[in-house]
Amino acid sequence: MKLPDDLTKEVYAYGAAGREAWKKGDIADAEVNFTKAWETLPEPREQYDLAQSMARGFVVFCRDTKQFDKAVHWLAEMRRAYGAGTGPDLTIGFLSGTVYFESGNLEKSAEFFVPLYNQFGSRPFSGEDRKYLEFAKRAAKGYKKE
Repeated sequence: MKLPDDLTKEVYAYGAAGREAWKKGDIADAEVNFTKAWETLPEPREQYDLAQSMARGFVVFCRDTKQFDKAVHWLAEMRRAYGAGTGPDLTIGFLSGTVYFESGNLEKSAEFFVPLYNQFGSRPFSGEDRKYLEFAKRAAKGYKKE
């Protein structure tokens, strides 16, 4: 569902302020602005088109700022916003793998990366840091799904 124009402008303003704060290294201010952008969406938030990209952005922000517990929370929000299907499963699966990889939980990362690699080859890893693909290849050789 499309968000009304006035709310869309508000979301974009908060997002821009958050990105600017992040760029300056002010992680706390960035998070406050990103949260305000999210909270601008009326409930249920996942019904709005922007919810997918915003939740995804939160996952990346939290992963890249090493707030891994928060990243896991936003993965769940992202799952709700995207719904089910191959495209969302691929996107959410890949991002989940990166969050757990960066947090040092390689076993959990493999649970996401290996099935993606086995099903789609290197395609989900295209354009991303090669360390994820290299890890998926190594993990696929010794991974046992229970």
